Amino acid sequence: MSDTSTRSLSKALKLQNAGLYYYFNSKDEAVIACADEAARRLEETLILPAIRDIHSPDFMMKRLRSRANEMAPTMGFLATVCADKKYKDSMKLILDRLTERYKHYAEQVAKKLNCSKEQVEPYVYITITAVANYMIFGEDSYIYPQIQVIKDAIAGLTKLSGDVG
Repeated sequence: MSDTSTRSLSKALKLQNAGLYYYFNSKDEAVIACADEAARRLEETLILPAIRDIHSPDFMMKRLRSRANEMAPTMGFLATVCADKKYKDSMKLILDRLTERYKHYAEQVAKKLNCSKEQVEPYVYITITAVANYMIFGEDSYIYPQIQVIKDAIAGLTKLSGDVG
């Protein structure tokens, strides 16, 4: 990330080059702010819609894939920032907040599927990890086994709850 120019950062933030330092004390502060925003956008674009689509696992995964393709550059940026030792402490705070919200997402899914959080929590985490890997590596073959397990589990939980959508 240290190779990111203030010009490219300013362009991404839709600011003039000098405007970057009006809003941020340093380039590093701007990078962290962008990473925080990237994490928020990934959640809003991927996780929240998937929860709404949970009653149709095939449709949910199809839409997740489409959205993941659109959001791959955002994920690439976030992964790059996370991998940079320079930002380790700042990113830990952002990632810890994100991880805490995963518990909430598991609760939402459990409520929609009329089951316990413990029944769905592993699948929520597997889904998030699989989709993140897909966005980074761009290969279906890397995540296909996880996606199939997730779809089967959701379908089974939906049948158990007697809920058809």
